[in-house]
This record gives sequence, C-alpha cells and structure tokens, in this order.
Amino acid sequence: MIENQNTATGLSAVRTIAITSGKGGVGKTNIATNIAIIMRKYKKKVLLIDLDLGLANIDILLGIHPEYTLQDVIEGRKEVKEIIVEGPEGIKIVPASSGIEDMANLNANQKEQLYKSFSGLDEEVDIVIVDTGAGISSDVLNFVLASNEILLITTPEPTAITDAYAMIKVLSRKRKNTTIKLFINHSDSKDEADSTVKKIVLVSQRFLDVKLEYVGYMLHDQNVSIATRMQKPFTALYPNTKAASCLNKLVATLLKNSDSTQSLGVGDYFRRITNVSTFDG
Repeated sequence: MIENQNTATGLSAVRTIAITSGKGGVGKTNIATNIAIIMRKYKKKVLLIDLDLGLANIDILLGIHPEYTLQDVIEGRKEVKEIIVEGPEGIKIVPASSGIEDMANLNANQKEQLYKSFSGLDEEVDIVIVDTGAGISSDVLNFVLASNEILLITTPEPTAITDAYAMIKVLSRKRKNTTIKLFINHSDSKDEADSTVKKIVLVSQRFLDVKLEYVGYMLHDQNVSIATRMQKPFTALYPNTKAASCLNKLVATLLKNSDSTQSLGVGDYFRRITNVSTFDG
C-alpha cells in the first residue's frame, strides 16, 4: 500500500519497537500487548511479535490458543501469514516458540526462510511491536538492537533499577550513540517514577555513551492484575482506569515522535537479528 512506503528511500515505512527489560516480572509483556491494542485505536496496522523465547506468554495473557508458531515458519512448514493469530481490537500476533534456542545460529536456509516470509508483510503493517525476553542474553540483545526503537521497562524496585542499568550498559557498548526510551511501571506516584528515572539517568550519563528518553510511567493499578487473571487486556476491559490513562499517554508520545523514526521492513528486521555481527562494536 502506498501509505506504507518511504518515498525518499523506497523502503517500507514499517516502524519496529522492541520492548525489553533488565529483569522479568516488570510487566513488559502486558505493556507490549496493550500498547499494540491502543495503537489500533489510532488506525495503525499493528503486528505484535512474541520473541520472548524463554517465557513466551502473549497467548496466555490474551487467552488465545495458536495452532502454529514461529518454529513452523523457520522449519518451512508454514508461511508467516498462516501462523498469525488475530487478537483484541484487530491486532495481529505472531506466536513465539520456545524451541528456538539461538536464532543467531540458524542455518542459511532458515534465515532466508524467515526473511522471505516476513517480507511479504511490509505492505500490510505500519508498526511492529516486538516483545523480547528479559535480561542480557545474546538473543535478547540481537532482537533489541535490530529494531528501530528500544523501549526499556523497569520499576522503582532497586533490583529492577540495577538490572535496567545493566541492560543500558550492554546495549550502549554494543551500539554507539544508542537512544533508549525509558518507561517506569508499577509506580505509586509520578514523583516516585521521576525519582527512579533520575537515578538511572544520572549514572548512565556519567559512565555511558547513551541517550535516555523518558517517555512515561504507569501507576500501580489493581485492575491490571484483575484483567490478567481474566486473560483480557486491561486497556479494553478497564479503559477508564489510571493505568490505561498512563498507557494512552505513552502511545500518544510514541506516535507524536514518529516523524524522526527510521523505517525498516519487517523482513529486514529478521535479517538483522540473524546477523549478529551487525551489532558488534
């Protein structure tokens, strides 16, 4: 479709946002899923890819039961369009497979299969949300660094702050002049979120070559837990809650800043994550 083409470069104007965290349990997948749902309300065509290969749980979070996964695409049994599941509000979901131990070590045929299969989605997608795993494993780093944008989720807890800094440190060393968007979850107040960001920014600016962009916070809201137990997205089930309001502000911020975002085809994203040498140095 014409609106998905970057006329200046000829490239598909598909925006990729990798959502990651330094540690598990900070609400990364919940945020990724609900961001995708809110973006649909802005008439964006959204593809949500589950690349948390260790704890893939977007399907569990939404109560869906995919018949096929990314593993079927890699092994040539299915095309990506055949494994996509439709989620709430019309978001499209690529289910993960925990059987892929290291995508960087796929053979040449498997890499080409991924690239060709996902390239066919370039004209059907505006924004790709990639839910990566937590921590600093090689796979997670490759998934994150292959993306146009990095959204790092943390909480005010000291262990989460420490692990967030560890992630920032590794990413900044892997790629110079890295920009990382920072979002604080499970905050009791705006002041607590602001204080958390200041701690991270202070030590990062002092020791690392990295740009941190504070894009928002989400207040602690029991409705999020209730919706999770019901396997429903909280922004759809409780759209008028403080947590939903916080995520709406985040999405508005992300979309407002889209003009300066570099485009990348969906297939090219997968080409980059299987070429780890791209991110060394």
